[in-house]
Amino acid sequence: MANHKDFQGSGPLKGLRVVELGMLFAGPLIATNLADMGAEVIKIEHPKGDVVRGLGRGDNSLWWSVVARNKKLVGVDVKKPEGADVVRRLLATADVFIENFRPGRVKEWGLDYDTLRAINPGLVMLHVSGYGQTGPYSERPGVGTLAEAFSGYAHVTGEPDGPPTLPSFPLADGVAALTGTYAALAALWARERNGGIGDEIDISLYEPLLSMTGPMLINYTKGGVISNREGNRARWSTPRNTYKTKDGRWIAVSSAADSPAMRLFRAIGREELTTDPAWATNRERLKRVDECDGMIADWMLAHTQAEIMERMNQFDVLAAPVNDIEGILKDPHVLQRGTVVTVADPVIGDTQVQEVVPRFRNAPGRVNWLGKHEVGTETRDFLVEAGYNDEEIADLHRRGIVKAS
Repeated sequence: MANHKDFQGSGPLKGLRVVELGMLFAGPLIATNLADMGAEVIKIEHPKGDVVRGLGRGDNSLWWSVVARNKKLVGVDVKKPEGADVVRRLLATADVFIENFRPGRVKEWGLDYDTLRAINPGLVMLHVSGYGQTGPYSERPGVGTLAEAFSGYAHVTGEPDGPPTLPSFPLADGVAALTGTYAALAALWARERNGGIGDEIDISLYEPLLSMTGPMLINYTKGGVISNREGNRARWSTPRNTYKTKDGRWIAVSSAADSPAMRLFRAIGREELTTDPAWATNRERLKRVDECDGMIADWMLAHTQAEIMERMNQFDVLAAPVNDIEGILKDPHVLQRGTVVTVADPVIGDTQVQEVVPRFRNAPGRVNWLGKHEVGTETRDFLVEAGYNDEEIADLHRRGIVKAS
């Protein structure tokens, strides 16, 4: 573990120091995941403020509240030599360094892995970029939307007669962030077993999402099948769809195995299908997918969502209501489980946000604070720790190299 002051946080990663130099979502979300589990995260942002602060319609970006939660803020202009030197000093005591600029950019600032490991051999450095650090597209600009298209995800999402469909949230960034989180933890585990030597990790935005598309790749390489848009249906099983209810709501149903399909047939009053060989297996039901969907849709449309869910639960059917965010927040299971917590904020007031996702019994993480509204709230503290005196800090602040509040 790096030699630095013990951060008095909570969670299994308490004592881990992370420096984040990132923009928008993928890189910062890795740091958010680590912070939620107790790591001390130092977010480097420009003295004029991170770009995410400007997202949204109001004066206070709610995106920033979420992405920058649990993070300490240091305002530094890394493009200036003195600013890059500040970051190098901070990295001398860090365990993990996350950056998501275009490949080669951090090397221009003297923040590349070869330079940094000479200062801190145990450092784990993560690069996150649109197309990765290598390959002919590596220097292209890359964001989540492009990765969702390039990975094939958009091609297989949407209705068969409709356009390729993009998600309404940064899916590729989130998936890449999960990949980066477990990659960082794997590298830290290896460091403990190989004499304290860190590692350099290369993550693109498109590859983690491609890995989530299931058998799409192997279906083509071994069978020559190009997957296309299926709407809410699944190529490998039926019934699997969303169905409109009498009260204008929706229900999602899945039956990846045969027994759940039989329970569904009983629930909708089609007991005779459970003994009919023509409906006994997914292979047979897929021959009748339109008929299957039609009879389920007709039954659903004759009942309200609440009536349907009561019936589905009675027969142990794989079904769930299609919730909007209001429905989620009112759901008794969500309320009792504590999926959402209320966090006090000095500017936007008490705010409901999602609780830390992994539930650790012995060392639970927690949301300590939302993204802080002032730039550089901890700049002075960390510069003092890094060896700068008051006069040097004042000079850096005056010249716009740091923002020290």
